Amino acid sequence: MEKGQPVWLKSTASHWGWVPAIVHNREEVTIKGITVLRVTLRDDPTNGGTASGIGSGVGGGNSSASDDYSSPFYDADLHRATEIKGDGYYANIEPFEITLTIDLESLARDELDDIKIRDYESTNQVVVGGVDDLIGLTHLHEPAILHALLLRYEDDIIYTSTGPILIAINPFKSMPLYTDEVMQQYRLQGERGVSVSGGGNNNTDGQTTLGEKKRSELLSEKLPPHAYLTADDAYRAMMRGIEINAAFGGGAGGSGPTATRKKTAGRRVGEVKGSSDDNETATNQSILVSGESGAGKTVTTKIVLNYFAMLSKLVMTDDTNQEEESAAVTSSSVEQQVLDSNPILESFGNARTIRNDNSSRFGKYIDIRFSHNGRLTGASIDTYLLEKVRLIRQTEGERNFHVFYQLLEAATDQERDDYFLGDMKLEDFALVNQSGTYDRRDMVSDVDMHREMLDAMSTMGFDPMMIKNIMRLIVAVLYAGNMTFTEITSHKGETCTLDETEASEAVACLLGVSFEKLAAALTSRVLFLKEEVIIKELSAKQAYKASEALIKSIYGANFDFIVETINKSIHNDKIDKRNDKSAYIGVLDIFGFETFEVNTFEQLCINYTNETLQQHFNKHVFKMEQQEYEREGILWKFISFPDNQDVLDLIDMKRTGILAVLDEQCIVDWGSDDKFTHALYTRCEKHDRFEATPRQKADSKFSVEHYAGPVEYTTDDWIEKNKDQLPAASVELLQSSSFSLLHTLQRFVRAEGAGGRGSVATKSVAAKFSEQLKDLRARIDLTAPHYIRCLKPNDELLPDDFDPKNIVEQLRYSGVLEAVRVSRAGYPTRYPHGLFFLGITCSVISEATETNEAKTLGNSYD
Repeated sequence: MEKGQPVWLKSTASHWGWVPAIVHNREEVTIKGITVLRVTLRDDPTNGGTASGIGSGVGGGNSSASDDYSSPFYDADLHRATEIKGDGYYANIEPFEITLTIDLESLARDELDDIKIRDYESTNQVVVGGVDDLIGLTHLHEPAILHALLLRYEDDIIYTSTGPILIAINPFKSMPLYTDEVMQQYRLQGERGVSVSGGGNNNTDGQTTLGEKKRSELLSEKLPPHAYLTADDAYRAMMRGIEINAAFGGGAGGSGPTATRKKTAGRRVGEVKGSSDDNETATNQSILVSGESGAGKTVTTKIVLNYFAMLSKLVMTDDTNQEEESAAVTSSSVEQQVLDSNPILESFGNARTIRNDNSSRFGKYIDIRFSHNGRLTGASIDTYLLEKVRLIRQTEGERNFHVFYQLLEAATDQERDDYFLGDMKLEDFALVNQSGTYDRRDMVSDVDMHREMLDAMSTMGFDPMMIKNIMRLIVAVLYAGNMTFTEITSHKGETCTLDETEASEAVACLLGVSFEKLAAALTSRVLFLKEEVIIKELSAKQAYKASEALIKSIYGANFDFIVETINKSIHNDKIDKRNDKSAYIGVLDIFGFETFEVNTFEQLCINYTNETLQQHFNKHVFKMEQQEYEREGILWKFISFPDNQDVLDLIDMKRTGILAVLDEQCIVDWGSDDKFTHALYTRCEKHDRFEATPRQKADSKFSVEHYAGPVEYTTDDWIEKNKDQLPAASVELLQSSSFSLLHTLQRFVRAEGAGGRGSVATKSVAAKFSEQLKDLRARIDLTAPHYIRCLKPNDELLPDDFDPKNIVEQLRYSGVLEAVRVSRAGYPTRYPHGLFFLGITCSVISEATETNEAKTLGNSYD
């Protein structure tokens, strides 16, 4: 850190979080026998000239502090006494001078928290922000990433690469990035095999060498980062793997032997995850899309699927044999069916949240199968953790699942008669009126979406009667939310009765049961003892809980049935069995890391997912770093790998993990939230990643130190949520129904009673999800991964509004900053050859000049 070096200085007073500064003076001093660096920083008035900066300068363009400027920030102990005053990015920040004491070892390791070196801007930048790939930045850290992303965002560039990650910032406005013409440009580039890895021109001397001129010409032929580019990379890698494995007699789908890795047109097939043999290949690919609600995951997944459908339609079928042609559904119909699954799943699984008008309230993994010549032949969808608690309650500004609003807004007169809706409106149903929010801010019409959903269901093989039955069930759920109970107090204790209202009568009729059976199922509980079955009457509070369980169970089973029906339509067993001729690309659309004011069981499961994927992500990034060092001939074995296995152990370790403790309480009849909480404190409080302060224990809370930071959880209702069972009385009610769809849904219902005894897995949502997560991880491990991290620039869903604090939190939660830490674990500063040569040249010239001056001065005394 030399005099005149531009730096970023951390400042909590700035909304940006950092302010640009200049090293005004530096000197090494010895304090108590330890040599440290004393650095004086001043505001940088140039701010955007030769050094990177934002705006017109600190303090509205005021000049830097003069030599006799008496800094109010100077401290006798050589530490910062106060933060720089001001708000906004740099507006209203007064000229400043500050002196800091820096540990030389921390400086050498680039581990300073409050000061980060700024990158020099090139006077002839090829791309906005200096690079298309942030790894190309000389100094890669939080303020450098934010600065580059801001410059690109302000220029309507929403895609930026960070090594293996594609960062996608939601613009909250329509952009001409997804036209057929743009799609074809990326397809043509992919067919040419142009290597697109790496960033822009980093020459900072203002001079263009011959080599850099050629590089510039090459860069001009490359297309910038895009979701299409990520999809194309995955597709081309898969096709190269198919060709290579076929040439060596291996199976394309990953079941056959692996083949020697070969490079083609500057790219190579993705290596097998965790392989010690550099000559193994992975034909199957995966694209992992993540981000918080409103970041654009659902839209990004659709963009990727549309690109695959386009590629498939353009594949020549001349070499397709008759057996395959007869076995497969026509290519266009398969492609359209895969795309048509979106409006169906969105209707039943998406909802408006505070952060997003079309938020996926479940995770999904789409396994897309391709033939040996690149035709899309089928797909399958796995879903994770549908947010059924949303059925019962929504906060202000949110909605229930879209399908309720779509049906009530678009129902025909005949449907209103068939489903006993009459003149009922959204405001008349408790399941959708509690938040007072009925519309969508994105101006999407519920009527239009309902029609699109119905068209898609017809395409996907839902016959008219099946569709009618599903809509009938949706109305039954709506009316179930309006049922009421009357409390009865007697010498036997508190009991209740189901009120015989229009709502309860409609529920009974729509479910195909009598009112008496419905009332008995909801106001009593069946207890299975060792030698007998006991019927226990319920209080009104307990009856409402039983009603809520019925609502969640019916809707959840219906959702699973819809997913199963979609899979039957888009899955092709005959093609998939030809493992030697097919391969797949998995697309994961999963919930991002979450931390709210109140975090409960759902947030722990979601963050457990992200911890698992982050470990996979870290290992992949670290392996790529090793390969880069090997190509450069650089020693890398000393680099330590940051692992979060201890967090995963805290959550899912058998007998001692949080989920294991929870399952124990769910097995026993006397288990409760209080007993679970106390058992958790006893088992886990010594774990380094677990914390429960006296204040937290008093409120039944605890904290987990995740890779993205600490999260505080409350243990309320964890037992009930983890069991997620339909009481035995309600199970018997559904079994007695004359409604055919309910009989079909029986296999999807998690039932209380004998069917749930003796196995933790049948009792526990956590156990089932943990098993799903391990299976997902195993599947991803067999693929070459591609990452898309979606970011939301602001919480108000506004276009042209970049909130740096919001962005940096998401970069941390999505693992991007952790990936940067992994990437820079060995060599934190990386210079392009041109810039490195320039620095060495200037240093040599400077030393030579000083030597000549010294000789001249010496001669003058002779």
